[in-house]
Amino acid sequence: MLSRSLSFFFSPLSFFVALPLLAQDTRTVTEPKIPPACVTLQADIAARNGVISAADEQKLSTARIQDAMDHCAAGDSVVLRAHGKKNVFLTGPLTLRDGVTLVIDKNTALVASRDPRVYDLSPGGCGIVSRRGHGCKSLITGDGIKNAGIMGLGSIDARGGATLLGQDVTWWDLAHEAKVRDEQQSVPSMIAIRHAENFTMYEITLRNSPGFHVSVNQTDGFTAWGVKIMTPKTARNTDGIDPGSSRNITIAYSYIHTGDDDVCLKPSAAGPVSNMSVLHNHFYTGHGMSIGSGTFGGVDHLLVEDLTIDGADNGLRIKSDRSRGGLVHQVVYRNICIRNVSNPLVFTPLYTTFSGDRLPIYKDITLENVHILTPGAYTFYGLDPDPDHKLEIKFDNVFADDQKDSLFYDQDAAITVGPHLGNLVPKGDDVTDTDAPDSTPGQPLDCDTRFVPFPADKTAPEMVGKVPPEDKTFYVAADGTGDYYSIQRALDMAPKTGGAVLSVSPGVYREILIIDKPNITIRSANPDPSKTIVVNDRSAGQNGGTLHSATVNVTADNFFAENITFQNDFNRTHEQTSQGSQALAINVTGDRAVFHNVRLLGNQDTVYLGTRCEPDRQDCVPTRQYFSDCYVAGNVDFIFGDSKAVFENCELHSTPHSGGYITAQSRHYLAEDSGFVFDHCKITADPGVTGPVYLGRPWRPYATVIYMHTDMGDKIDPAGWHEWHPGQTHSLDTAYYAEFDSSGPGAHHDERDPHTHFLTPEQAAQYEPKVFLRDTDHWDPTKLPGQPAQ
Repeated sequence: MLSRSLSFFFSPLSFFVALPLLAQDTRTVTEPKIPPACVTLQADIAARNGVISAADEQKLSTARIQDAMDHCAAGDSVVLRAHGKKNVFLTGPLTLRDGVTLVIDKNTALVASRDPRVYDLSPGGCGIVSRRGHGCKSLITGDGIKNAGIMGLGSIDARGGATLLGQDVTWWDLAHEAKVRDEQQSVPSMIAIRHAENFTMYEITLRNSPGFHVSVNQTDGFTAWGVKIMTPKTARNTDGIDPGSSRNITIAYSYIHTGDDDVCLKPSAAGPVSNMSVLHNHFYTGHGMSIGSGTFGGVDHLLVEDLTIDGADNGLRIKSDRSRGGLVHQVVYRNICIRNVSNPLVFTPLYTTFSGDRLPIYKDITLENVHILTPGAYTFYGLDPDPDHKLEIKFDNVFADDQKDSLFYDQDAAITVGPHLGNLVPKGDDVTDTDAPDSTPGQPLDCDTRFVPFPADKTAPEMVGKVPPEDKTFYVAADGTGDYYSIQRALDMAPKTGGAVLSVSPGVYREILIIDKPNITIRSANPDPSKTIVVNDRSAGQNGGTLHSATVNVTADNFFAENITFQNDFNRTHEQTSQGSQALAINVTGDRAVFHNVRLLGNQDTVYLGTRCEPDRQDCVPTRQYFSDCYVAGNVDFIFGDSKAVFENCELHSTPHSGGYITAQSRHYLAEDSGFVFDHCKITADPGVTGPVYLGRPWRPYATVIYMHTDMGDKIDPAGWHEWHPGQTHSLDTAYYAEFDSSGPGAHHDERDPHTHFLTPEQAAQYEPKVFLRDTDHWDPTKLPGQPAQ
């Protein structure tokens, strides 16, 4: 085994002059040694092929292991050792003792009980999904201990994928359920160290934690040397090693493969994470080398040296927001190789949209000899344009291959490049880059031999368990608990053609959405669409025209939205005027778009539904949209365009204004296949509507609108329909405006404009959604995704 000191490290590169480098941990850290045993316990369970019998599931060794540690002298160890074919110690929660090391010997496994009740912090609180979470004790706890540790060539297997006793789910199933429901799972973490001094982990293999594998808080002196963590990529919230508000930390020669952050610094109000060295490690699946999202306590004097990241979701990442930020500085990433990583470099103080005065500031961040071998998404964000809030980062010999296939998000960043010039230099509108004096061309770090497979672990037994299937859903949460905090960021990462499902947690997402990939679904698991809001405030006057003002833009086919609000709130801060106030909530030119239980909020021009045409209106491609159980609010022409659309069981609500028009359909030619149908809808109006509301006016000569089985409120003008510009246009003569079975105080059958067509049942049948939108592809929009045919 390696035994050199980590006080100094010499770079293996020959291209640059190698200078002594002081590790940031102020201790002199050398390879640990296993202390002498005060007692050796023998395993009493045989797990043939990783399976523990039902009878043996009741044979907990918790008491005898705890008793041994309670009576062991400081400086010694309690050794757990296999005995013949018996190689397993089954246990519930254990408490480490001052000065005592727990050793799991080779070919031996310390295995966690599957009984949630042994972990309860309160009766029935563990093994459930709820709004609160955090109802479980950790498997192993060390609180206020000095010079203790966990060592050995054996394994600790917490069995996250094993079915819980008395339940038909695994710990990991609960984690996935919580993600889908936007709640919290109560599952035990594996090892929790708090208020400790000089805690050491050495050679041990950690497997399958239900939650975090190792958390370290308010501790001075922590070493993980030669540790292996192996948990499936699909196991949620299974961080590898998480130091929080601690100092003098070294993680060295370790291998981490997990389902969340491989290593994550989490400083809190208790204090900073400082003097930390991450040296000679290999990360595989997971969320990479992270800081945050809480950075309130600050981070300083962090060195990450000689790291490979292969197959993770993120590479090097610093994330926080205004509600929990702090100063992150004096951070160096050196000699780093990254490949097959979706987000190789992520530096963002905008991880969520939360407000607050705990500002995340990132300064004196250095990337030196970093090579990213595969394309991905790069994020370099400062907090805002204030010079004191910009991201300050230095690139020294940083190379990224395949940049043409990569995405770049960069703003409010000040980047210094050199003295060795690589090829990665972001060029955002609010990004400045400066070459260091005397800069010279660099050379990519040679990573060919640095990537290695996760080591075979023949001395560390593994229990059987169910690996969670890959969930290809893109989870978005404004609070940062999802895979993405931005809906558009998730859309950018979605496949170009295969489609994707975005599950959006309740919250307010102030952004512009561009859906230019087919087969995209955006839905909230919360059935109340008012809880999940996508909103922006662009307008025609400020953004180059009405069709450039939309909050949500759908140009691709087969879009589906459910349980969500799309809103344009331009008039929240601007008075509505006749020119320039057009402000779209949605602009849809994609075919076969479906909106179910969606709120569409605006005032003038809320919803645009357009046919795809060349500029000369030749070769027009008809597009179809279906809205069911939706709420559409506006006042002037708030549903307009020339597509073919059906609104079924929807409420059309007029917002305060001096009257208005619900539709402005724009069928241009008699042969154009276009029209709006409203079936079993309800028309309402705000008390602030002071003038008449019309069912529509013809934006183009052959406008086509049909209302069927619609309950019309008392604000509807008796004439029903209105000319576009009375005395100037005569489009009512050629438009097709029709009604069937209208009801309510606004029906006024006998007072309608004489151009109105009143349909027979046989005529109305052609406007049923399945018929009107059918076309040659036999589309049935009423069969919503995930529902049987009707």
